[in-house]
Amino acid sequence: MKKIESVLIAGAGAIGLTVAETIHSFDPRCISILAGGERLERYRRDGLWINGKKIDFTLADAGVKEAAAADLIIIASKYHHLQRIISDIKPYVGGDTIIVSLLNGISSEEIIGRAYGRQRLPLAMIIGTDAQHKGNQTSFSLRGLIHFGDAEGKDTPRDRSIAEFFGRAGLAFEYHPQDMKRTLWFKFMVNVGVNQVSAVLRLSYGAFKRLSPPGIPEARELLESAMAEVIAIAAAEGISLGQADIAGWYETVEALGDKGYTSMCQDVLAGRKTEVEMFARVVMEYGKKHGVPTPVNEILYRELRAIEQAYAS
Repeated sequence: MKKIESVLIAGAGAIGLTVAETIHSFDPRCISILAGGERLERYRRDGLWINGKKIDFTLADAGVKEAAAADLIIIASKYHHLQRIISDIKPYVGGDTIIVSLLNGISSEEIIGRAYGRQRLPLAMIIGTDAQHKGNQTSFSLRGLIHFGDAEGKDTPRDRSIAEFFGRAGLAFEYHPQDMKRTLWFKFMVNVGVNQVSAVLRLSYGAFKRLSPPGIPEARELLESAMAEVIAIAAAEGISLGQADIAGWYETVEALGDKGYTSMCQDVLAGRKTEVEMFARVVMEYGKKHGVPTPVNEILYRELRAIEQAYAS
């Protein structure tokens, strides 16, 4: 089993920096942040700040042609930046480099795998974090929990290496050797619901709670309708999701701050590109593939694309 000693974070946003901060606390020498061009110069000039504290991360230049290979690359970019990230990490990918994608959705592993080999990547996700990011500053009170496991349901040396390092570095994680595909689809269901609906309605987590305090019933109804379409396409893919999974998500959201926002809602409020192509459009594509109606996600797709195009007006 390969021992992971060097980690490269590709994507210095809310998720990337929250994970990087934990690893940096464990051993500053083993972690570096990938950046290039203007972003690299800005990080060098202004630094990266987490919960009000400047962290002196080692910066890895995305513009170099050759570099020492990283043992582990964690990709935590936005979906629309993924192709650039795939190009930027090339000098840092060696023969034994493992890649973990913490992007939302269910497609990033296949996209990255086409460039570097699917065998490098487990399925992975992070859930339960309230991290927010603006400029070069990230804040969070909940770090979240990383879930990962093999797409084929195998216990692999690659994944045992990841688990050993995460444990050593103090990252909260759950290793799923058998059922990670279902776990990934569960998060996809959650994101299709809460990310998109919160962004369209510009609502914080509190609006979706059922207990403390009771939120907005109509917002929850819309969220559950979007999730129901994921449950239907998942069933067509042989993956079992149901109402118990929706209920389980409500338990998770109760732990998040009422005034916190999903990443997609943060994007809309800041006038940034969203990840709607990763959510609604993928649901629509699977719906077409299996003959499953997806009217809620079709509406959410049009609404979010309209919101994006209205930024400059």
